[in-house]
Amino acid sequence: MNAVHKEVLLHGLEHTQGIIDGIIEELDLEAYAFDIRLILVEAITNAYYHGNLSDCTKPIYIRYLLRDELLKLQVEDSGEGGRDLVIPQDISSDELLDDGGRGLYLISCFSDSVEMIRNTMYISKNVCPS
Repeated sequence: MNAVHKEVLLHGLEHTQGIIDGIIEELDLEAYAFDIRLILVEAITNAYYHGNLSDCTKPIYIRYLLRDELLKLQVEDSGEGGRDLVIPQDISSDELLDDGGRGLYLISCFSDSVEMIRNTMYISKNVCPS
């Protein structure tokens, strides 16, 4: 299988859903659409609010690579980086209903690996393209 490796630039959150749907369609990963949408919406939202501090003039870079059965995603904000970000592996029942804080947990649940290095979130998910 040929690898697909691309980058998309996003400003603000207005076109997020269309970009995500385009990535899923291009990679022929409709069987994983729910997981990929959830992962990318949460990662992009985190980048916008926490990295770019809700500044829609600052870009968010979305990079994706599909090679064989491994999808690699990168979401990079334009923030300073270096912020302490812990990817939770579990969450208490009290925190499930909080207004914030579930996004990183959900990303970790629906991906095979997730790591934040400076201002870039690296996410991997095993998939079987159609």
